[in-house]
Amino acid sequence: MKKAQTWLISMIILLAITLSGFAGLMFLLDPLLQYGKESAPLTYYAYSEMYSNPGIAQHYEYDTVLVGTSMIENTDVDEFDKLMHTKAVRLPYSGGTALNMKTILDVCFSSGNDIRAVYWELDEFQLFSNPGKTRYPLPEYLYRDDTKEDLSYLLNLDIFYHYAVNDIIGTLRGEVQSAERRGESLYGEFSKQAVLRSYSRAQESGKPRDASAVMAKTEANLSQNIRPLIEGHPETQFVFYFVPFSILYWDKEVREGNFNSTMDALEYAIGQLLCYENVKIYFFHQEEEIITNLDHYKDYSHYGKWINSYLTTAMAADRNRLTQKNFRQTLADMRQYIYSFDFDAIFDQAG
Repeated sequence: MKKAQTWLISMIILLAITLSGFAGLMFLLDPLLQYGKESAPLTYYAYSEMYSNPGIAQHYEYDTVLVGTSMIENTDVDEFDKLMHTKAVRLPYSGGTALNMKTILDVCFSSGNDIRAVYWELDEFQLFSNPGKTRYPLPEYLYRDDTKEDLSYLLNLDIFYHYAVNDIIGTLRGEVQSAERRGESLYGEFSKQAVLRSYSRAQESGKPRDASAVMAKTEANLSQNIRPLIEGHPETQFVFYFVPFSILYWDKEVREGNFNSTMDALEYAIGQLLCYENVKIYFFHQEEEIITNLDHYKDYSHYGKWINSYLTTAMAADRNRLTQKNFRQTLADMRQYIYSFDFDAIFDQAG
């Protein structure tokens, strides 16, 4: 009996030492930056938007936040800082919803940083998404600055395997990668041929999309995920911008019967947002020279990093800005342009 007790106590002590050692190693490596900035012993940090963004938001020093979908992933933050005179962090969520953006911005605003501006790449996917859902379930314990959650991080084998191990391997290879200042992440062939190969043209729909449902989701996202941030932080300038999807995106919208409801919802959302003094909006949907040149794209929506640079430069120069005076006419001009565009000619030329 005594031997059994001794063995049990020994195993408990061994387990406690093993777990303490593992937790200590995770604390030292801090692969998801839950305790501070990047520092020795690592020089390489693997990045995952869902897992890495909250640590960056909580512990880095910044005065500007850049949020959005994969459309911002190739934004050069150093160039952005130079042109905008900011100290920014870039926190994208590929295919993210408005709730994704609100969730990470809530972390940013609770970080203690004095946030002067938020640049929010806003698009139809966010406005029309379910206002109560993120694209993928988030590891919520990483988004809460709560010491009670520490063990969920420090004893997490999945995080150790997918992040700490990769960081160690990268560091041993002499590689250097900052989670905050990582390079471009959208790769591939940017060409008209690549876009057309990946684009499956939709059948023309005889029935338009339910406009009331689109408008209801737009209003819900404004009410639950966007207005609370604008109203709760009147000292922060919110800059929303709509990026230039290719002309094939609009071909899809027209053929599927979605275009009118999309434009109606955009007009409503823009009108609502422009009511706030701390809001600016820039609109690039109608950039004809960009959207009609498919060599800028890898698919019907994702463009090359030189377009990210163009958007930064344009906003820094205050071009393409919408106001209460011009936004309705801008959208009316876009409607006219899209409805008069010869989409078939794109495919005739390709053939």
